Amino acid sequence: MKNIKFTHSLLAVVLGSVLSSSGALAADISSGKTLESTGQKIDKSLDVAGEKIDSSLKKADVYLDDSAITAKVKAALLEHKGINSKNISVKTEKGIVHLSGFVKNKHQAAKIAKIVHGVKGVKSVKNTIEIKQ
Repeated sequence: MKNIKFTHSLLAVVLGSVLSSSGALAADISSGKTLESTGQKIDKSLDVAGEKIDSSLKKADVYLDDSAITAKVKAALLEHKGINSKNISVKTEKGIVHLSGFVKNKHQAAKIAKIVHGVKGVKSVKNTIEIKQ
């Protein structure tokens, strides 16, 4: 749900900038500026709007990809017996998975890191899991 709200917010910002650009162009037309210069401004505004949309969608894609990786990592940890994944926090930023929390021994910590490295889309793992005595 967060992802959808984030994407809608990005698209609203882009749409707002397109609408404000079109208002300025309408003012140019009504003030009697030449059609050629107005057409050039329209082309430029459309190019700028297109670039903003592309940039916004790329940001949304990265955010959605990170959410998918986090979900895959959590699912992979749940599949393995002997790992209490409820004590493990998983966050992903640009494909880098950050692990934190507590486990019973260093073997579990190593096993978790190995599992996470095997998840598709994971670029690297930052492991700050601690051993709980």
